[in-house]
Amino acid sequence: MAEKSNPALTKSEIQAALVRKVLREAAKRIPGLKAPHKASARSLTAHRTVPKKFLLGIVLAVEMSERLRAISRFDVDDARDALEFQAAFRPIANQLALMLASINYTIDLRMAPVAAGALRTYTIAQTLARDTGDNDVPQGLSALKRDLGRRRTKKKRTTTKKKVT
Repeated sequence: MAEKSNPALTKSEIQAALVRKVLREAAKRIPGLKAPHKASARSLTAHRTVPKKFLLGIVLAVEMSERLRAISRFDVDDARDALEFQAAFRPIANQLALMLASINYTIDLRMAPVAAGALRTYTIAQTLARDTGDNDVPQGLSALKRDLGRRRTKKKRTTTKKKVT
């Protein structure tokens, strides 16, 4: 039986694997980290708009009122922990959001000249096939056209109404 050979990893794949490993290790250090879940997303969005100043005021009110502490199910310690967690990890979330935007921008920045060059070359190949009748060039043009996935759409004619005087 023939062994399957693993193709050699590219430099980018090796770098990406290292970054994934670092991110997995970083995720392990975030206490209680949870993945987003559709079922709870709606209520989280609604509660996200409650101002921090209000939350701090409720903590203070519950601490100062024995009756409120007895009646309310509001856990002051949980609230303080959550507020501390937010204060500590919100800057990290912002940093990660910036990193995500930067990675996406860098990908687009590196792909743009490649895409521009490919489109230029495709146009040249189409021109050669049409003008010179070169049999070597058009072999893959129909597959390239399909892979490009762009469809020419006919522009709608705009009819202008003549002004009757």
